[in-house]
Amino acid sequence: MITPELRAQIRRLILREGWKIETTARRFGVHHTVVRRALREDGGEDGRRKVVSLLEPHKAYIVERLAEHPELTGTRLLAELQERGYTGSVAVLRRYVAKIRAPRSRKAYLSIETEPGEQAQVDWGSFGRMRCGATMRPLAAFAMVLRWSRVLYVDFSLDQRADTFMRMHERAFKAFGGVPRKVVYDNLKTVVLHHVGTTVQFNPTFLAFAGHWLFEPVATPVRYPQAKGCVENTIRYVRHSFFYGRQFRDLDDLRAQAAAWCADVANVRVHATTRERPVERLVLELPRLHAAPQRPYDTDRLEVAVVGKHARVQLDTNTYSVSPDLVGQTVHVRADDKAVRVVFDGQVVAEHERCWDRRRAIEAPEHIAALVDRRPGAKGPKRRDRIAALCPEARAYLQQVARRRISLDSEVRKLERLVLAYGEEEIAAAIGKALAARTFGSRYVRALADQARFARGLGEPPEPVVTGNTAADNLTVTPHALEIYDAVLETPPKPQQDLEETLDDDAGDDPSSAAD
Repeated sequence: MITPELRAQIRRLILREGWKIETTARRFGVHHTVVRRALREDGGEDGRRKVVSLLEPHKAYIVERLAEHPELTGTRLLAELQERGYTGSVAVLRRYVAKIRAPRSRKAYLSIETEPGEQAQVDWGSFGRMRCGATMRPLAAFAMVLRWSRVLYVDFSLDQRADTFMRMHERAFKAFGGVPRKVVYDNLKTVVLHHVGTTVQFNPTFLAFAGHWLFEPVATPVRYPQAKGCVENTIRYVRHSFFYGRQFRDLDDLRAQAAAWCADVANVRVHATTRERPVERLVLELPRLHAAPQRPYDTDRLEVAVVGKHARVQLDTNTYSVSPDLVGQTVHVRADDKAVRVVFDGQVVAEHERCWDRRRAIEAPEHIAALVDRRPGAKGPKRRDRIAALCPEARAYLQQVARRRISLDSEVRKLERLVLAYGEEEIAAAIGKALAARTFGSRYVRALADQARFARGLGEPPEPVVTGNTAADNLTVTPHALEIYDAVLETPPKPQQDLEETLDDDAGDDPSSAAD
């Protein structure tokens, strides 16, 4: 409230003296709305000329159009009004439409609580991409939540295939310690083939998996994520509480951090809905979960392939080597997220680490050796390829060796023997040091490897490098006693005249100077 004296001054300055409202407000230190209220105090106008809105002539038309078509947008009405001569902005139109449009009805949701062990909810979440070698792979998060206890399981994967989806289920059930009666999904193709009304056709492969673990899959209605709101909120929680701003080396590191976060943060916090800790509620829910079956379900990716002429099978654009004896044979390729196994006649004939890069050739040394034995001419190039693959500097090292008077094939064979004796990591490090020092030859590489071992306290001191120069190799250096250097440092310098006499005496004693 303002005093009558202040109100009178405000009205006089504006209505009589012609001051502006903003200027008057600054003069008395009040808000401009206080000034406007003082002007309207007796029911009069505020003294200023009212501005007629450009929308005023069109308001009747807008009301009529919205009565016929309530869902018309502001952009559509703007286009119609511009044809009728409206020159105002869309912002003014939208503010007026918001005032007169009938309020939209909002859905009401019933919060349903389930019994312990009754239900779990599952969903995928997209988390960008992860680099695997030269390839960027899509990164997805798998989340499963027990509806009653709110215990959370999170895992990450580089694909969302059916075999990966089922493998994630098994890991979640093992983490929980049992299987719930029902698991709720949205309309994933790995779970639901068709969903028309209340009729749901489930994926037969996934039904077989559910029958093995003895749970009932439940599909939510189409475009109705609220039916599994518990896991929908969980995906957002994982994104902002765990993933955002986190650093990790690779997929294994990310999965390990996710498991630690679930155990130390997500499942021990006080849940906002239950007001209890999920791990404490899990103790009560665990007896209601069904025990896991003794026999595991086969969740491997299985494909039939024919071994090509290069003794390889292909999986996901990568090739994996097998024995040359299997060329032309039909084999089964089994893969999980860690390994790739080739099966022939019920026996595993090859096993490789799974590569998530693309268009790579994964080889086993024994397979390549067997193939090279059949083609002797290929031994040299294959040896060079194996040495060049040790480290980024190895190929440049071999190029420098080829430019010198050193047999490249002989050098490669010697380096192969060093790899067998020292290991790939030590020889790769030694090759990098040799390239940096511009010293080329297997003897230098071996000496650098020995020096590295001796520096770590392993092995004997390295043997001297033989250069091939007889004079240099047979040179014997006799070390002097350190006291001699101390005596030299402690002796005061001689005067210039004495120094010249000493030099003359030394020159007279030199046989070569006498001969001159």
